[in-house]
Amino acid sequence: MDRQPYHPTQAEWPELFEMLCDQCAHLARCEVVEAMIIMKDGGPWPEGGWVTDPGAGVTCLSYQPAERRTLPRAELRRALRAAVPMCDGCAAQKGSEASVSLHTQRDFKAAVNGRQLFTCHKPGSQGKPCGGWCQAIKRQQRRSH
Repeated sequence: MDRQPYHPTQAEWPELFEMLCDQCAHLARCEVVEAMIIMKDGGPWPEGGWVTDPGAGVTCLSYQPAERRTLPRAELRRALRAAVPMCDGCAAQKGSEASVSLHTQRDFKAAVNGRQLFTCHKPGSQGKPCGGWCQAIKRQQRRSH
C-alpha cells in the first residue's frame, strides 16, 4: 500500500487527534503526537506517524486500539440480536473505506478477538452494534464449538 507522510492543516488537527489518538492504547506515552507537533512547526515527519491511508483518509502507523471491556455472555447475546444490517461502509465489507483503513481494521479485529462491542458509524445507525462485527463474532463462535 502506498502510504505517504501526512501533514495536517491546523483545522484538521482536532478531528484527526480525536479519531486517531483518543482511541489509541499509546496515548498516555505516545511520542508520535509530540513529534507531529514538532513537524507542524517545521520539523521532520516522525517515523510511525500519521500517513495517508489510500481509500480511507488518514491513519497513524503507530495506532493500537485502546483496551475495551469484554462483553459478558448475556450482554454479547443482546448486542448480537440488536445489530444493524451490515452497510456498504462497514469495516467487514471488502472494499469499503473502513475495510482499508489501518486503524479501523485494528479496532475491528481487536473487538472481534476480544468480544468487545464494535458499533456502526453509518448515520442513523451510529452507536448500534455493527452487522459486520455481529457476523464475525458468530463465525468465531461456530469455529470454537
